[in-house]
Amino acid sequence: MILQARLSIAQEWKPVQGNITTKWASDVTPDNVWKEYPRPQMVRKDWINLNGLWDFGIVFGRNNTPAPQRLNRKILVPFCVESALSGIKETVSGSQEMLYRKTFHIPESWKGKRVILHFQAVDYHSKIWVNGKYIGEHVGGYDAFQFDITDALGSQKNHELSMVVWDPSNTGTQTVGKQTLIGLSKGRYTPTSGIYQTVWLEPVPDVSIRKLKITPDVDLQTITVETLLKGWEDNYKVRVQAFDKGAAIASAEGEPGKTVALKISNPKLWSPDSPYLYDLEVSLLINGQETDKVDSYFGMRKISIARDNDGYMRIRLNNKDIFQFGPLDQGYWPDGLLTPPSDEALRFDVEYLKKIGCNMDRVHIKVQPERFYYYCDKLGILVWQDMISPGSNLLRSETGGGKAWEAEWETIIDQLYNYPSIVQWVVFNESWGQFDTERITDWTKWKDPSRLVTNASGWVDRNCGDIRDFHDYTVYPSMGWTPRKYPRAMVLGEGGGHELIVRDHLWKPDIEIPERVDRSGDLIREVVSSPKDLDERYSLWVENLSALRKYGLNAVVYTQISDVENELNGWLTYDRKVSKLAIERFAELHSQLFRPFPLKAKTIVPLSMVSPQKWNYSTGEQPSDWYRQGNKGGWSTGNGPFGVPLVNAPDVNTTWNTGTLYLHREFNLTTVPSKLSVIAYNQGLTDVYINGEFAIQINNLRRWDTEIKVSEVALPEKAAKLLKKGVNQISLKYEFGAVVQGSVFSPQATPVHYFDLGLIAY
Repeated sequence: MILQARLSIAQEWKPVQGNITTKWASDVTPDNVWKEYPRPQMVRKDWINLNGLWDFGIVFGRNNTPAPQRLNRKILVPFCVESALSGIKETVSGSQEMLYRKTFHIPESWKGKRVILHFQAVDYHSKIWVNGKYIGEHVGGYDAFQFDITDALGSQKNHELSMVVWDPSNTGTQTVGKQTLIGLSKGRYTPTSGIYQTVWLEPVPDVSIRKLKITPDVDLQTITVETLLKGWEDNYKVRVQAFDKGAAIASAEGEPGKTVALKISNPKLWSPDSPYLYDLEVSLLINGQETDKVDSYFGMRKISIARDNDGYMRIRLNNKDIFQFGPLDQGYWPDGLLTPPSDEALRFDVEYLKKIGCNMDRVHIKVQPERFYYYCDKLGILVWQDMISPGSNLLRSETGGGKAWEAEWETIIDQLYNYPSIVQWVVFNESWGQFDTERITDWTKWKDPSRLVTNASGWVDRNCGDIRDFHDYTVYPSMGWTPRKYPRAMVLGEGGGHELIVRDHLWKPDIEIPERVDRSGDLIREVVSSPKDLDERYSLWVENLSALRKYGLNAVVYTQISDVENELNGWLTYDRKVSKLAIERFAELHSQLFRPFPLKAKTIVPLSMVSPQKWNYSTGEQPSDWYRQGNKGGWSTGNGPFGVPLVNAPDVNTTWNTGTLYLHREFNLTTVPSKLSVIAYNQGLTDVYINGEFAIQINNLRRWDTEIKVSEVALPEKAAKLLKKGVNQISLKYEFGAVVQGSVFSPQATPVHYFDLGLIAY
């Protein structure tokens, strides 16, 4: 009878067909869906998982009640309404509400205890009833929340949990990330509405452990634990014990609500190369008797910034410089959207990053299931955690939307605080909904001084926090020039984005990437036609990235780990079935980013900002073969850099304020180098000619930027063959407006007139 009942339930659900799926989707059933304990940092052994089939309905209007006659469908929790694995796969608008119902029973062994109902994530506004009694509501789409439902349970055997959820997606002002209702925007993704992470129950005593705050101190060799309680009585004590592979190594007692410090002598430090974790037990005592206990863990690690011998700020892990490389991680899946199909799938992504040589992951404007951070802790991946962008750029702190956004950010920090892999908070992504940036960044630093903080990743930096973050999608990446005494560490928070179609693994099978791309905006991304082409262009990108480390670059985020819907620039296809280059090849290329800087470098043409260099120059129109005319008679002569004086920029030696600048000079080579690099400080397009032949185009143009960019670009093999012993000629055309692959760059509203260039041989 039990088997037949289970089979009949299973037959009421099946994934909705129509798009690609991952290999894990076929293993999902109502009986096995997401059965893992959802909160690895605070574990109790006794709990009930409420994932599985729920009664469900979608109704029009607001302030509905969960009337039984409207719950005429089934949905597989914890998958959102719009996902294939939910069994629904329908769009929900802000004019509708979602109704949920689930029956459950409480074990006899839970009698006399408080019963806590947990939701790991529901998007967005939830109202909860148990046995018809209203329990409460929660506003927020990315943070976990819970209710004590004990007083609503009564004496009956079966209990009923009912919910009403409203989600206006990006038509509201709440946290929404890249969720976009169909037809309202381009370049965003399918929304995630309703329950989309685990729902569960646990029993606790009247006075119980509610939250832990675990803070390692590598320098003092201590770990501090603050224990907050649910309920309160006098005479309670907290006992904290640390274990190393089962052996107790430290123990201390203290008062609830206050920090308890443990000495961890000669600690084994946590790092991506050695992700060592200690076990932790926290017990609640009264008169020496244990009344509650939770299991946890911690890693001894420190993240900081410090100035190196050249004057640049470097990110340091455990007091040693560390270069970080990893993906922009949207956390989307074709079958579950913001919910991975299974825990095995979630772990696959982290393991893939380790295999291809990454040591970092930027969780991009979403909150992953907490087991993701556990796998990053366990396997050794540093995490940059974004706050979730709001759905409206009109958000302000004095509005309800702004206050709710800040409250959710604080809850997310508290929720994820104990995961040692998280080393950086990113408050805003670019300018999406950005408001009160300085205040919120300072508050985030105050809230968690143990981690680094980025005020905005890309574009609109507000000169606060620990990190200066640039975005650059060119194959010759650049970053903003900063003086060596600059107080923040520099990172490339987005870059790469090489797009490659892999047929039979596409969200939309008929999607096409044009051979030519509109390059007039920020998304100047490489389009490649084959894995061979990807290998060639990606190799070039990595090589030029590596050179930027010398100029203060600390980290690079590649866009992205996998394709997502209409974006095809992942290392993996969206269904995770194809790695676009072999895992071993990615690992080989990425290893270059962690090697020591090249030491045997010889300056051929110094930068003028270091030692003023004479150039022949002209701002007038030139014939088409100007770069082949040898000595530039009739041109002016002047020392670089060229431009107009700028605040917080190197001095200018020759004034120039027109749109196009032509430059020419000679340089001498006693031997032909195996590698010659061009160092450019500018903001625009630079055509480089060697001995009268085109060598390379360096693109540092950003229409909305008003700062100097620096890049070091190795001459390609064909260009290097133009070099010869003795006298060589270099000719340059630098401009703000140019035709590139069919698109016209318009001049910037506030042009940055600055140009400096040098040559280095290796």
